[in-house]
Amino acid sequence: MERKNIYATDVDSAREDIFEAIRQESDKNVIYFNGWGGFGAAPVLRSIEQELWSIKAQNIPSRLCCDTIIYIDCSAWESRRVMQRKIAEELKLGLETVMAMFDKQDEEDDFNGVDFGSRDVIPSVSQVIAQTLINRKLVMVFLNGSDDEVDVSKFGISPDYLDHVIIWTFKRLSLTIHADPFEIASKLRYTHLFLSSWYSSNQLYSSQFDALLRKEAANIVDRHPWMQGVDPTMVMDSVACTSCSCNIISTGPRDLIG
Repeated sequence: MERKNIYATDVDSAREDIFEAIRQESDKNVIYFNGWGGFGAAPVLRSIEQELWSIKAQNIPSRLCCDTIIYIDCSAWESRRVMQRKIAEELKLGLETVMAMFDKQDEEDDFNGVDFGSRDVIPSVSQVIAQTLINRKLVMVFLNGSDDEVDVSKFGISPDYLDHVIIWTFKRLSLTIHADPFEIASKLRYTHLFLSSWYSSNQLYSSQFDALLRKEAANIVDRHPWMQGVDPTMVMDSVACTSCSCNIISTGPRDLIG
């Protein structure tokens, strides 16, 4: 796996740096983005997904213009089975066939006492996904709320052999900070390119950090329908408090350090 730094200090410039990496690194289809020391990655990935839809609408042939775009939010991690179901739903696979496969296997696992969190992918569903995507140019944006990297080939997606690009990050439901990108990178086996900002969150100017904090708060509201109507400023204050407990703000953006 190759590791590279980008020098972005905001969501839009980080998105464009990641797009440039996709254009230049055509043999690296699984890309992990670590944000600014683990902070701010989720809003960058959401921005990537939104911009990809805009590029698709323009229908101008390019590395970034794809047939299928899916956004898989597993920040509230449940199981690989649930992740596979979300992929099937995003691809709009047959409700009477594929979804019935999930229901049948879940019923069997319930009967056999299989722990919910350990339920794995269903091979027959993976075959349907593979057949659906075999001639499609795919980009999947993925928030992984588990502790482990996911091998997407088990789900019917083939970044090693087909034009399937995966852009992902570790992202739990609550704010998490990954202090050591080297430790994360050392655990990744299926990722081709590890991207991280040269700057950690406490090396940003306060205005840059506040902008990222606003994006993080807005992204949290967008990802949770039950939060619609909630003032993002309230969420931003909550995220800021969590950031303090994670020793981001306590170390201080660099223009606040004496």
